[in-house]
Amino acid sequence: MKARLLAQSLLWAALGTTTQAQATDSLTACVGITDSEQRLACYDSLAAPAEREDSLLAEEAVAPVDLAEDELLLGKRLAEETKLAGNAWVITPHQRNYLLPVTYSDNLNRDAWAALEAEKAMDRIEAKFQISLKTIAWEDILGPGSNLWVAYTQRNWWQLYNKSSPFRETNYQPEVFLTFANNWRFWGFTNTVVGAGFKHESNGKGGDLSRSWNRVMGMAAFERRRMALNVRVWSRIPESRSDDDNPDIMRYMGYGDIAGIWKWREHEFGVRLRNNLRNDNRGAIELEWTFPINRRFKGYIQYFNGYGESLIDYDRNNTRIGFGLSMTDIL
Repeated sequence: MKARLLAQSLLWAALGTTTQAQATDSLTACVGITDSEQRLACYDSLAAPAEREDSLLAEEAVAPVDLAEDELLLGKRLAEETKLAGNAWVITPHQRNYLLPVTYSDNLNRDAWAALEAEKAMDRIEAKFQISLKTIAWEDILGPGSNLWVAYTQRNWWQLYNKSSPFRETNYQPEVFLTFANNWRFWGFTNTVVGAGFKHESNGKGGDLSRSWNRVMGMAAFERRRMALNVRVWSRIPESRSDDDNPDIMRYMGYGDIAGIWKWREHEFGVRLRNNLRNDNRGAIELEWTFPINRRFKGYIQYFNGYGESLIDYDRNNTRIGFGLSMTDIL
């Protein structure tokens, strides 16, 4: 657009003298017309080209951002999800949906397992899968581009190869959050969306194995070409000491995380970082790679190292690697 305007300016400058002379001649001709209606029509014909040029400049100045041209893949996905919101039968993916039939962990929580299955050995190799869905509860709640969402995520650790194949741990995460579409640009990045919400997480167990916490959260997503960066911060809602199953969880889970996604052709690479910002430097890193298999599924490799992979292991340092399938990508 800037190049087009520059070219027009140079052309007008080059023809300036000729244009001015033509305009003077035309005005003189209009003045010489004795009939008032014909003279007014002559003046109108001289003004029309300038009005058309001003209209073209105004249209170019307010041209919207082309998400496809800028390769803002997350923004494009969010726009498509919002369009589907009016369909009562549509529930869209929230976080990644995946199945890892084979994962290996180097540091098993045998104390928690003994309380659950005292007579059975615990396998280092187990399955892990996640189901994550969302839908819009109220569209344009605070004006155009502001939507109220409800979501549910369930993450499972399954002793698939153990006798009777029990679920070792399941984490339930219902949440509600408000998002605002945005188009703020700086340093080559576009702030696609900002939001805030409430999230509950628990493992559904009782007694000494019970784990849960409630958080208020804020988030912002930034994009540049085929890369997206999601920043989240959270604060735990306090509980009474008698009801708190994990009073020190913030010392391990910290106060937020940063997740980056980069798409190269049909491959997607992700990294998530979390730290408690304390002297003991407790945190976690999660690495992801999805690659094409067929039109419906992607191959998926996940690596995790640190604290808080699951609620039962929030205070346990663990390294896990898994291989399987991803049903949904982020970008």
